[in-house]
This record gives sequence, C-alpha cells and structure tokens, in this order.
Amino acid sequence: MIMRDRMRAVLNGVIPDRVPFFPTIYIDHACVASGKRFEEALINPALGQACMLEAARRYRTDVVRFCIGPEAAWYDQKSVVEEHGRLVQQSRETGKAEGFYDVYGGGMLIPFERPGPPRTVDAVRDIPVTSAEEYLARGCLKDVAPLVRAAREDGFFVIGMCGGQSINFMVEQLGKPEAALLLFLDDPKLACALIEKAVAISLEKCKAFVELGIDSVFIGDSYASCSVISPEIYRRFCVPAYAQVVQEFRNSDVFCIMHCCGNCNPLLDDIPATGVDAIDGLDPTSGMSVAHTKERIGAAMALVGGLSCLTLLNGTPEEVYEEARRCVEAGKPGGRYVLGTGCAVPRHTPAENMVAARRAAVEHGSL
Repeated sequence: MIMRDRMRAVLNGVIPDRVPFFPTIYIDHACVASGKRFEEALINPALGQACMLEAARRYRTDVVRFCIGPEAAWYDQKSVVEEHGRLVQQSRETGKAEGFYDVYGGGMLIPFERPGPPRTVDAVRDIPVTSAEEYLARGCLKDVAPLVRAAREDGFFVIGMCGGQSINFMVEQLGKPEAALLLFLDDPKLACALIEKAVAISLEKCKAFVELGIDSVFIGDSYASCSVISPEIYRRFCVPAYAQVVQEFRNSDVFCIMHCCGNCNPLLDDIPATGVDAIDGLDPTSGMSVAHTKERIGAAMALVGGLSCLTLLNGTPEEVYEEARRCVEAGKPGGRYVLGTGCAVPRHTPAENMVAARRAAVEHGSL
C-alpha cells in the first residue's frame, strides 16, 4: 500500500498492510528536522510549509500536514526583524513595530496593541469571517498549493490544519485562558456565540484546503480535555462544535481527525457523538493509553497517537522503539490504529528517535 491508501484504509475501518506512522509534526520541529531554525519560518512563512513536507520525507511518515499562511500581500507589507532579542513584525510602510512572535511557544504573533475583547454577543457577531474563496484569492494558500500537489505525487496522506473550533478561539479573543474558561459559568450565551463564530471561521479554512485536494482536515482544541474542563462543559459546548464541522464533510471524500490534548478518559463516552473519523493524542503522560482507549471507543473511530513526547525527546532510540512497539501491539488488532504522538513532536526531538518510532510501526505493525 502507498501511504495515502494505508491511512484511508484505517479511517474507513479496513485492515491495512501495516499500522501507519503519523507523528504530529509542527513547523518548529519540521524546521529543525530540515536543518533550519524556527525563527527562519517566522520571517518567511513559506519556508515553514516546505519544511513540513521535507520532514515527512525524511522520516518517511505516512502523513504530512500543512497550515494556512498569511495573505500574499503580507510579504510586501510586513517585515520580521530581530530586535532586543525578540522577533518583531514591522510595517514596511511606516516602520512601526506591530508585535512580536512567541518563538518558544507556537510562533503566534503577540500584538503590541490589540483591540479589547468582545464582551457582548453583538460584538462577537461583528467578528469577520473570511470565506474560502477569499483565502484562495488573497494567496493564503499560494505557497501550500504546490506542496500539496508534490505530497500527493509522493503518495502522502495530506492534512489541512484547521483547529480552534471552541476554547482555543475563545482564549485568542479574550486574551487569557482564565477569562475564556470562566465564561462558561459567567456568561454561557457569550461562550456559545464565540464558539459559533469559531466554527464558522474554521469551516471556511477547511473548505479552502478542500479546494487544494487534501485528504483530511485536522480539527480540535488543546484546551478541550479534562485536564482543563469538565465532561459537562465538553458535552454542552465542544461536542456540537466539532459535530458541525464533521457534518459539513460527512458526504464528501474528506476525513475529519480531531486532536485531543491532555486527559480525555472522562470524555470517551462523548467523543463518538462528534462523528469524527479519528482522534489524535492518547497522551500517556496524561493518563491515557492505547489499550484503554481502544477498548472503549476503538470500534467507533480510528485512534492516532499513544507515544509519549517526553520519551521521544529524552529517551534513547531503544526506549522509543520499545514504547512505540507496545503502542502498536495494543492498537493494531482489528485495524483502526495509527502510531502517533501524544501531542506535537517536541522541537528538538532527535532524528534517530523518530526513525526508531517508525521502525516499530514497520516491524510490528503488520496485521
């Protein structure tokens, strides 16, 4: 089987030739794997997307992910320079410093001046929603489109990253996690309005990616687990959001994979109601395991993950191989399992550890 067929088999409930390998690589580690610095991709976003494909090729993964980039005009209007030990975005026209990049986090731009948070439902309704057509017309996927074509020619299963259907968007809009979480209790109507807007925005991003010919969208929120929220909040606010995205693509050839950070064990009765084709994560450092999750919901959807990011970062290749082997042995019966990581691959994970993880999938993943 080629990589795409292997992944599609797993997501369709068909027995593949072996367990696929899908570590959740993000741009920071992709840069390191490609001999670059993450800072270079923040200065030139097109570089980061190219590194995602290069890293997938280097590690011989079955999957490659891509992100939506800035508008094509960004390259003419903005510059990113190092200033006082920080990467600062400036206006090329005025020279004004607009914000700095969180290099040691996920690379988000932190504005020096930001508008106040929306405090009413009407204010949330005024938040603009960029359409899929606008994303494409403005060149937000100009750098990604040829990489998607190249990845498909290589046989990769291609994913478009479109996370942030619930709490992550709330945190982005309100500025602090505490403010977002308290909203569920203090003003649930406003929380619902923000989540409704988050779904609308993410759906347009998904549709733009679908126009490029991707195989799956990647949704979810890093805050949406019982490491942060209660099952009641997840059930009331998050499940409908994810289900709405899934429903959009239910009758298409596009899959939906949902990332779940942290401890999702208390949510295993609720996650199938989202209708997703697979969940990604199963972080052992949060108390999850491939065996337990497989037993609970493995008949309802595919499972991706199980390998500790701490083992990947700090372990020896032998330790990584053994942990990956245990994940594969627990997940492969009946199919519907993909060897992956509990969360994003740590930036400075040694290449030999990634190779060791894949080797376990190849040598022990046959069904």
